[in-house]
Amino acid sequence: MSGPHIGESKTSTEAHILVDDIERLELSEEKQHHLKKVRRIRTGCNVTATDGRGAWGVFRFTGESLENTDELYYSEKREPALTVAISLTKSGKPDLAVQKLTELGVDEVVLFSAENSIPIWNESKLSKNHQRLNRIIQSALEQSRGIWLPKLSFLPSFADVAQVPGMTMADYNGEQITSSCKCLAIGPEGGWSPAEDSFNLPKVSLSDQVLRAETAAIVAGSLMSAFRDIGKRT
Repeated sequence: MSGPHIGESKTSTEAHILVDDIERLELSEEKQHHLKKVRRIRTGCNVTATDGRGAWGVFRFTGESLENTDELYYSEKREPALTVAISLTKSGKPDLAVQKLTELGVDEVVLFSAENSIPIWNESKLSKNHQRLNRIIQSALEQSRGIWLPKLSFLPSFADVAQVPGMTMADYNGEQITSSCKCLAIGPEGGWSPAEDSFNLPKVSLSDQVLRAETAAIVAGSLMSAFRDIGKRT
């Protein structure tokens, strides 16, 4: 059952945490430390918890574990699913974009190497950045009290991104973005290469000004999420 929206529990709980299994709650020492020392959650306080797959509930923190205080809720998958693909940019910028897209409720974030991307991630760097960005996603989900954990993917080139069904390109000279846009690729600050620009994909504009890559990604996520929310009400 879907139950009430998790936002309704904000005023009655002290924190929101991500767990592996909502029905078999086990808190790692790291999670216990985070709740007690970082979030300063006292024993006996209520928190909300989610498995990142649509299930959530209200629990009492015992100091070492969580005790269920109410029934568990299982929310339906958000439709339509939203994907934002971001070309690799300088250090720190992917972190910001991934964090904000998680907070905005985007379902999948794809990072890819465009021809004009400045950093190139080798296998070692890719693995390290994947772990770091997943931690950022998890933290952002907890902070925003979300219940759907976005999927983080990596693709080697824009040619691979262009194969994603429904993919659209962000372009200053494109048509104004509409609610039909569900998958959007953001190019590097150096712009799309002639080869990438020649792909037969729809192009949409996000602003009447030129945006930095990370700003464009956040604007895209904001607009796409807003269109989806409006669609639910109509």
